[in-house]
Amino acid sequence: MKHRHNKADAKKPHFLSQICPNDLNKAASKLKQEYSIRRNLKNAFKSYISKTKTQVESELSKLVSGLSELNLHPQIEYAVLSKGKRLRPLLVILSAESVGGNRSKVIPLALAFELMHTATLVHDDIIDDDEYRRGVTALHKKWSVNDAILTGDTLIALSVDLASGYGQTVLKTVAQSALELCDGELMDITFSLEKATEESYFKRIREKSASLFSAATYCGAFAAGGTPSEVDSLSVFGENFGIAYQLKDDLFDLTQRGNMALKDLRSGTVTLPLIHSYNICSAGKKKQIGNKLKTLMNGDCVTDAETAKALLQTISQTGSLDYCEEKIDEHLRQAIASVSMLKDTEYKTYLVEMTRALRTWI
Repeated sequence: MKHRHNKADAKKPHFLSQICPNDLNKAASKLKQEYSIRRNLKNAFKSYISKTKTQVESELSKLVSGLSELNLHPQIEYAVLSKGKRLRPLLVILSAESVGGNRSKVIPLALAFELMHTATLVHDDIIDDDEYRRGVTALHKKWSVNDAILTGDTLIALSVDLASGYGQTVLKTVAQSALELCDGELMDITFSLEKATEESYFKRIREKSASLFSAATYCGAFAAGGTPSEVDSLSVFGENFGIAYQLKDDLFDLTQRGNMALKDLRSGTVTLPLIHSYNICSAGKKKQIGNKLKTLMNGDCVTDAETAKALLQTISQTGSLDYCEEKIDEHLRQAIASVSMLKDTEYKTYLVEMTRALRTWI
């Protein structure tokens, strides 16, 4: 059957024919320009991060080299110079530069935050009895628990010593973040699924993880002479970035590490996806989740893989993984909004890029 053309349709010009060729060219040119700007920004950001990280690594090496007379020097060197993202010192430096500061003046402060962070990792590995850290044998396994405890204590002392050069406000901020870290760690150890709420979960990660990020951005801006509003804005940025970072890390443990997910589930680590899934389930389903978690914690190798798969399937089916992704986006948006009042500089742009790059840094 032949198709009957409507005369009105036949006379109707195609919508593209109504657009001026010059307009099309301008639109194409604009898109090309925007793409070029975006690509150049990404390259500039990557270069900034790479060069800054290299500088931090170099300064850490110099610092550790100067401690060669300490009996714990081999352990300190092992802990401090192992591979890491160096996000906290990066944020100290970037926050300082975003308010017009000179990076050379805040390098020791940046190192202070990396040493404090490293100390928490050394102590965490003891508490969790982890075999590895950053792909290598955990310090307490390579030497001893006593060596690891003393190494962590030494790193804290060194961190405080470096921070003390920036005055009372910075020193108190570093000390307060350390107190919050300890309190958050205790919450982490005693956290149970049955009593867990979103509110208690976010309090825990604010203290254990986000507090040091927030202190890093606050101190970096303060030491660089930022205005009170700039300092506060960057502190809020650090906290939201830190929360999003921990959420992403929790999500990554469940979705990307294969059998490594068993480590977190077997240890009874209670994260947001698990809490969300548990809280929206029926009483019967809650009991099943609790039983599966206990099975993994008991370490029955025969049923581990099957139990973990079933538990992860339940978490996924309840939409809890997506819910966690939404929370990550929410806190990253808040982080970006918090620095909107800063002057428009390349460093402000890099702060925004930090939030975009977060997903690839876990």
